[in-house]
Formats: sequence, structure tokens, C-alpha cells
Amino acid sequence: MSSSPYNPKDYWIEQGRVYKNNFRYNNKFELQERLLIEYLTSNLFPSTYSEVAPVKLSVLEVGCGFGRITKLLLANFGKSITKYVAVDMSPDQIRNAREFVEDPYLNGKATTTTADDNGSRNDNDRLEFIVSDIQSMHSTDASKQRYDLVLACEVLLHVLPSEIEQVVHLLTEMSNKHIINVDWYEEEVPKKIAPHNFIHRYEEIYAKIPSIKQVRRIPIMKKGILSKLDTKQSIFHALKQTD
Repeated sequence: MSSSPYNPKDYWIEQGRVYKNNFRYNNKFELQERLLIEYLTSNLFPSTYSEVAPVKLSVLEVGCGFGRITKLLLANFGKSITKYVAVDMSPDQIRNAREFVEDPYLNGKATTTTADDNGSRNDNDRLEFIVSDIQSMHSTDASKQRYDLVLACEVLLHVLPSEIEQVVHLLTEMSNKHIINVDWYEEEVPKKIAPHNFIHRYEEIYAKIPSIKQVRRIPIMKKGILSKLDTKQSIFHALKQTD
């Protein structure tokens, strides 16, 4: 392991070249995805298939990687998503995501841009991939687009402690109402942690933001009679004040 300081952008651009090939799906990912979909179904998309009052939401996913969660949400809630913007700082991961995600409701329309391509972005494309980090996207988005749901899955745990409050604040600013992050969380910080992983106190961070009215934490675990599966992750759901 390198002894050089952890630089998130350099590290994840390098990891983006090999991440998809090295990824191995397991029972923890399966449980994470199942509980996330159950939570979204109960709390954000309860009327997905209602002909009377269907839910229509726009989604911004930051740190989309090769599109695992992107594909999951479009497969489960595609008819209710009016716009889906998937962002990652790695050009390789965005390329992988375009290949991995198949949305039958798009009719083949999807674009890829960078954070600086505001003039060429097409709001008519329901699925958009953007190569950018969070800070750059926020600072260069001339339209100051807001999304009904801002989602980050296994992203914020890789943000430096010196930057996490700023990043969460930016995500909140880009949301109309819902901010959800899925991340590693333990009450007791382990003695040994990989240099690119951090435990952040998300509930405390959200509580400092005046526009946040409520924060929920849902541990991702399964308890059985003979077995227990604890992913050591939680779903954090912050809700903004609405007028």
C-alpha cells in the first residue's frame, strides 16, 4: 500500500479503470439493494403504479460508479422518474455505466457530458451521465438545477473529514426535498481503517444545516433465528423544509 496521502480524485480516477472488473456481488450488496428499494418504495414512491396520482420525481445520483444503483432504481421506478442524472468523477466509470444501464423507457436517448458542458446539456434526455466531482458540478451548473431526490450510495464514506460538511451541504442545496446516502456507519470506530474510508456522523452533519427538518437512520442488517447479517452500513434520509 502506498504511503502517500489519500487524494480522493486521484485515487478514484485510478480505481475507476479497474473497479467494474474487480467488483464481486455478494449477499451484503443484495441486502443493501433490497432494503434500499423497500425503503424508497415505502417513503418516496408509494404511488408508483397508481393511475390516479402517480409519483413523478427527478433524481441526481452522485458517485454512480459503473451504474449498479442507477440500473436498480430505473428498473424498479423507471416509470416514475422524470429525469435521472448520474455523476461520477471517473470517465471510465461513466463509460461503464452507459454500457451497464439499460432503461427501456429512454428509447435510446442518453447523453454524457462534463460539468463544464452546461451549454450542450439537453434537458429532454431523461438519462444523463456527467463526468464531474460534486464540488465542480455544483459550482458550474448555471441553471442551478434542483432534484427531488439526491442520492449517494457508498460515496460519502470516501470523502475527507475536512470536506464532508461542505459536500453534504452541497448535496442538500441541489435537492428539492430528499437527500439519501448509504454509507458505512459504526458507533465504535475500528482501530484499523483503510486510508480511503471514513466514518462520518451524518446525523450530526445534517442537523447543522438549517434547511434540514428531519434525519432518519436505517441500519442495513438482517436478523434471523440462526443467523445475522450486518453490513455495517445504514441508510440516511434527510428531509428538507418545504414551503
